[in-house]
Amino acid sequence: MTIFISGASGYLGSHLVKSLSKSHHVVALIRTYSSKSRLQNFPIEIVYLDEEGALEKAFQTHSPELLINTAALYGRKGESASALVEANIDFPIKFLTLAKQYNSRAFIHTGTSLPDEISPYALTKNTFVKLAKFNTQSSLKFINIALEHFYGPEDDPSKFTTYVINSCLKNDDLQLTNGKQQRDFIYIDDVVSAYEIIISKIDTLASFETIPVGSGESPTVREFVETIHACSHSKSKLKFGAIDMRENELMYSCADTAKLKQLGWQLMYPLESGIKTTLKGNVL
Repeated sequence: MTIFISGASGYLGSHLVKSLSKSHHVVALIRTYSSKSRLQNFPIEIVYLDEEGALEKAFQTHSPELLINTAALYGRKGESASALVEANIDFPIKFLTLAKQYNSRAFIHTGTSLPDEISPYALTKNTFVKLAKFNTQSSLKFINIALEHFYGPEDDPSKFTTYVINSCLKNDDLQLTNGKQQRDFIYIDDVVSAYEIIISKIDTLASFETIPVGSGESPTVREFVETIHACSHSKSKLKFGAIDMRENELMYSCADTAKLKQLGWQLMYPLESGIKTTLKGNVL
C-alpha cells in the first residue's frame, strides 16, 4: 500500500513513518524548511509541499491508497489566525480534495479531543472536520482521530509534557497551576499502534467516523507531574498554584477507547511505564 503522510517531519508523523515504512511504500510530505533529522535512514520518498505543483504531481505519480494528515500548527509561538487557518483548514482541505480526485481509499486526519472554545488551534482543527462532513459523496473514507495528550522521548520542547520532563531532569523548579485538571496522557508507541490497528481494519470502518485515541485513563495534571518527579528522582520544587488557570480551562478530558479495543487495540504503556520509558530515552 502507498501511504502519504503529511507533517512527516514532526514528532507523531516521523514515528508513523518509522513504523509504516517497514511494510508499506511511504511518501513523506514536508516543507523545504522542515528538519529532516527524524526521517533519516528510512526507506521513504520525500515531497516538498511548498514547491509549486509538487503535491498534485505526487498524487499523479504514486496514486496513494491512504492519506494520513498529521500536519498541525498549535499557535504556541504566537502565530496569526490566518497562519492557523492555512495550516489546520486550508491545507488539509486541499489534501482531502486531491485524495478524492485521485480515488484514494481513505483519509486519516489527526484531530484533537479539545473542544472549540479552548484555543484557536482546537477551533481550526475541529472546523476542518466539520467541513469534511460535507464531502461524503465520494467512496473515500474519512477517519478523524480525536487525539488526547501524547508524549514520549525527545518530543517538542514547547509542549507541557516535555517541559515538565526536561525541568525535572535538570532539577529546575516548576511554576504550575493547582493541577486539578484531569487529562488523558498517552505514550507515543500506543498512539502509533492505534493508527496501525485503524489502518489494518480500515475496510470495516464507516465512511465517516471519529475515533478517540488516548489511554482511557485521566489522572490529574498534578498526578502526572508528581509521577514524573518521582520517577526521575528530581530535586525540582513543584510550585502548584503559582500560576492561574487559563481562561476557559478544560477540567476533564478522557478518551473512550471502546472502539479501539473493539478493533483489537490494547494499551501497552500505562502512565508510570510510559514515563519511565520516556525518561530513559530523553537526552538533554
